Amino acid sequence: MEEQSKIQLYEPALPTPADRRLELLRGYESPDDTKEGTYLRAYWRILRNRRWTVLSALFVILTVVTIYTVRQKSIYRATSMLEIDQENSNVVTVEEIFQLQNVSENYLNTQHKILQSDSLARDVIKKLDLDQAKEFNPPKRTGPGDTEKQDSIANPVPPTDVAHEQLVLNDFQSHLSITPVLQSRLVAVAFDSRDPKLAATVVNTLVASYIQQNLYAHWEASQQASGWLSQQLDGLKIKLEKSEDDLQQYVQVNGLLFLETDKGGTQNIVEERLQQLQDELTQAQADLYKKEPLYHLVQAGEYGALPGVFDNTMVQDLTVKLADLEQQKAQLAANFTATYPKTKEVQSEIDRTQQFLNQQQQQAALHIGDEYLAAVRRVALVQQAFDQQQKQASVVAEKSVEYNILKREVDSNKQTYDGLLQRLKEAGVSAGLKASNIRIVDSAVPPIVPIEPRVPFNLAVGLAMGLVCGVSLAFIQEYMDNTLKTPDDIENFLRRPALALIPSGRAVNHQRNGHRESTPRVLLDGSETAKPASVKKGSQNGWLRVDSEVFQHSPLSEGFRSLRTSVLLSTAARPPRSLAFVSAEPGEGKTTVCNNLAITLAQLGKRVLVVDGDMRRPSVHDFFHLDRTPGLVNYLTGDVDWRTLVQPSGLKGLDCLVCGTTPPNPSELLSSDRMRALIDDASVAYDLLLLDAPPLLNVTDGRILSTMVEGAILVVKGGKTPRDMVRRAEIYVIDVGAHLLGVVLNDVDMRRDGYYYSGYGYYSHRAEHSNGKPKA
Repeated sequence: MEEQSKIQLYEPALPTPADRRLELLRGYESPDDTKEGTYLRAYWRILRNRRWTVLSALFVILTVVTIYTVRQKSIYRATSMLEIDQENSNVVTVEEIFQLQNVSENYLNTQHKILQSDSLARDVIKKLDLDQAKEFNPPKRTGPGDTEKQDSIANPVPPTDVAHEQLVLNDFQSHLSITPVLQSRLVAVAFDSRDPKLAATVVNTLVASYIQQNLYAHWEASQQASGWLSQQLDGLKIKLEKSEDDLQQYVQVNGLLFLETDKGGTQNIVEERLQQLQDELTQAQADLYKKEPLYHLVQAGEYGALPGVFDNTMVQDLTVKLADLEQQKAQLAANFTATYPKTKEVQSEIDRTQQFLNQQQQQAALHIGDEYLAAVRRVALVQQAFDQQQKQASVVAEKSVEYNILKREVDSNKQTYDGLLQRLKEAGVSAGLKASNIRIVDSAVPPIVPIEPRVPFNLAVGLAMGLVCGVSLAFIQEYMDNTLKTPDDIENFLRRPALALIPSGRAVNHQRNGHRESTPRVLLDGSETAKPASVKKGSQNGWLRVDSEVFQHSPLSEGFRSLRTSVLLSTAARPPRSLAFVSAEPGEGKTTVCNNLAITLAQLGKRVLVVDGDMRRPSVHDFFHLDRTPGLVNYLTGDVDWRTLVQPSGLKGLDCLVCGTTPPNPSELLSSDRMRALIDDASVAYDLLLLDAPPLLNVTDGRILSTMVEGAILVVKGGKTPRDMVRRAEIYVIDVGAHLLGVVLNDVDMRRDGYYYSGYGYYSHRAEHSNGKPKA
């Protein structure tokens, strides 16, 4: 009882190094975690781990693209450049020649569609007999025994039905491309063909047919316009002649007489005469108004005020002479008397001059009166004639109303007739012209370099597609993979410390084969892929053992040494005395991990007992090459002491208690008091008791044994065990109250994440350069 109290389950009060490490991992946040660098490193890690997926996808797609490119036939493209000007329906005038033409976008689009029309394509196919060409008539696939196969290839005779014509037309349209040149009136016409000469011929024929079709459309439109104008002119001519006859008959009946004016119009002679009389009357009245004031001055005797008198030169000279004589008289009167001869002579000269001046004034006044009376009579006569002509004009005006109506009808018909006649002449000239608004800028020539296959472009596309598909598949595989592969996965998912990483036998074999060493190709779950070349006795039965010469200084042995260190430091006060190795399902490698950990502990000088608690699939005896019976079952079912059943493993300090005969009731035996007593006694007799327990998810044996030891270690096969199973196994251990020390990630391919080459290259290097003998 006192010994049993000493080996009670140990619950450490202080945090263990593994717990402290886990807490640091939980609480530590790298400064780069919130930056893009963390995500980029994670993405790079995924790509590096899945590099074979990426490379495989890249290789497959690049191979397919390369084969397709090599098998693809050469395609040549011939191109012709056209210039499309504005269409002119009439004859070009001088103003239109110097006027800048702006071609509408709608017109250009219409011409582009015409170039792509089926009618134009059919015309080219018919001219070049493309429906008989091999390129548009691939030979039909025939059976091996068909004797007509060679004849059909050499001389293809395609059908001439509507369906075949439509297929040829569709194929022709697929090879044709019309590309307008932006911000210009140019359009590029291109055709793709396997024959460069055929491509150029098709383009040139298409362009020629398009220009000819354009000219024919203009000619046909001009002919139709000419015919329609001719019909309209015939009717207008008859109508014009009838209206002219009606006008002439009306003029003759009513006695109207019209004169042609300077402006090209017509005017009635009565109206013309009336207009002349009106002008004459206006002039007569103006002349009368001018002479009437002079006449009144003459009647008043005011000859001096008459403008006509003073305007007379003789009157002016007489007036000047009279003034001079008066001045001389005045000078003589100052010195002489009136009887002085000189004075008398001057006086006599004054009297004669005055008399002559009066005669001249009377003649001027008489002339003014005669002119005035003549003006009065002229006004009266003109007024009388105007009144008579006005009466006659009123009569003519009444008759001119109908005349004007008939005249306007004649003018309208004549104008319409002249316009249509001019258009008919222009249409005839346009029909005779062969000029087109389509100009060939560059004719098509047979190309030299094919446009397909584009080898660099295809390979670049294949490379890009391969990388995209490979990266996509890599990420899909990564995110669909729900297994645990790294210590970070364990610590982030289970929140449990990763006690050690045990590399897989494949990784170890790969590393050592790279150095051309003979190694056993054994997996950590005990399955053998190839017989080992040179291993110690005890490892030739297919199990991987760290005490083999080839593994003593390998990453495998270092992994188990790391596990040994984690176990010894897993608790604060002292290492646990008893450990149970459990797994979620069979094949996780817990037996290999348990036994190799026991070997490393024994190498450290510890006394270790390995107990095979997996009564359903016992394998400890096979690992150490021991007798299967007697063993644990004999102790639990009988009254024998367990110490007598312990077998030495062949290593100093390492003993084994094998399972023995497989019992029918393993759960009842493992849950018995004798099993608990065995664990308690062995924990006192040995430094460490390692118990190989059954899987947790299949049977309850593992949960039973986990409650009897001081600590349980969960073994997970890296990259194989699903996360939900690992989570369930963890829950099973926790639910029964067992103490889960941590997780061992077994069978890890350390080449995936760089652990192998960066972390463990030193050990293999040291082993190889130690004169062929591994050092302890």
